[in-house]
Amino acid sequence: MFPQIRWRIAISYFILVTVVMAGLAAFLSRPGCLGDAICVRKGVSITAVLLLTSSSLIAYPLADQTTRPLRKLTQIMRRITAGEWEARMLPLTRDEMGELVLTFNDMIDQLRQQHLALLEENGQINTVLNYMADGVLITDGEGQVRLINPAASKLFSLTEKAALSHTFAEVVRHHQLIDLWQQCQTEGQEVTAAVEIGRDLFLQAIITPFQEGWAAGYLVILQDLTTVRHLQTVRRDFISNVSHELRTPLASLRVIIETLQDNAYDDPETAVRFLNRAESEVDVLTQMVEELLELSRIESGQVPLRLQATAVADLLLVPMDRLKPQAERANVQLILDLPGALPTVLADPTRIHQVVSNLLHNAIKFTPEGGQITLQAHADTENQEIIISVHDTGMGIAKEDVGRIFERFYKSDRARTRSGGGTGLGLAISRHIVQAHNGRIWVASKEHKGSSFFFSLPTASPDGP
Repeated sequence: MFPQIRWRIAISYFILVTVVMAGLAAFLSRPGCLGDAICVRKGVSITAVLLLTSSSLIAYPLADQTTRPLRKLTQIMRRITAGEWEARMLPLTRDEMGELVLTFNDMIDQLRQQHLALLEENGQINTVLNYMADGVLITDGEGQVRLINPAASKLFSLTEKAALSHTFAEVVRHHQLIDLWQQCQTEGQEVTAAVEIGRDLFLQAIITPFQEGWAAGYLVILQDLTTVRHLQTVRRDFISNVSHELRTPLASLRVIIETLQDNAYDDPETAVRFLNRAESEVDVLTQMVEELLELSRIESGQVPLRLQATAVADLLLVPMDRLKPQAERANVQLILDLPGALPTVLADPTRIHQVVSNLLHNAIKFTPEGGQITLQAHADTENQEIIISVHDTGMGIAKEDVGRIFERFYKSDRARTRSGGGTGLGLAISRHIVQAHNGRIWVASKEHKGSSFFFSLPTASPDGP
């Protein structure tokens, strides 16, 4: 196996045997010894003892010299196994053992380069998996989850540790996804389907079987399309609502025109009444178009805010004075509850006047005669903001309508039957204006017990805006 080492041992033993045999020959060549059996036995015995003793004395250092590098090499391998990739052994001889050490060092260098390359590749893959928005799971052929990325963990509200080594069914806990995985396992080809989980999650699931060498399993990609679906729903509702809102005034205008064409203009009194009605319908269409344009500009950021430190009273008194005559005509009491020493807020007064006016106008419209509307403001020192609220004693909002009240064109059934006025855009515009101020807007309401609309504005810094 090792020619140089073998020859070194063979030569050592050859010299030893030669010397011993020469000594035996000299011992036996003495006069009278060769014919004496006792002398011969004695000579052979002495030779055997010397040969064994000398062999032991020569074999131990030779064996130690041969095995010492192997023991050292074993220690180096253990250190490398423990992660010390820099550990190396210097060749001390030029024989086969030295060549083995050099080859071993070269092998470790190559393994280290491959290890670093794998680490880099694995790091890149982990970075992609950790930061990609789509959920990714990998299962083996039996359905045990072998990999799950943070996006998938978030979708199913569990940790990576809780998912690994559990079955796909235990992790996803949804029959449609489980059926898709089983379908992919049965058919052996990629399957894709849209899956709705509850009311708040809509997924596009893509399950692909793979076979890479000894590894076989299934790659599951879950794309969260909830936002896309919501936008599609909003677009569809927007088109439907615009069509619905335009239909009434356009139908009225057509009736008016047809009536006038049927010689109604011969009756001045009737003609004036129909023309006034036409003017009213045109005003409704004009208001709708203006509010749509306003909403579009606000949503696209084309309406810059002129923020300045403003007293809360200046934001409430102007719209309240403007809508006071309307409240008096409706026989509704309008109350201002404004504590003193409120900090100023960072706001665009014109835009906030628009928000307060919208909230007060809706409150007046849906509060019966003899009702009461209270406009309030108080400081939230913990969040460094001012909360402005409008409370009414009106008809309230149905529970199923509360979550959609700030959508464009959205009107509850009661709002549609109570009054034909309004476009359903005021609250949507108010929401965007408040959000542009880094504030929040929300509503609390119970049917037949009134509604309370709230919105917040950040307080102005003492050092100025």
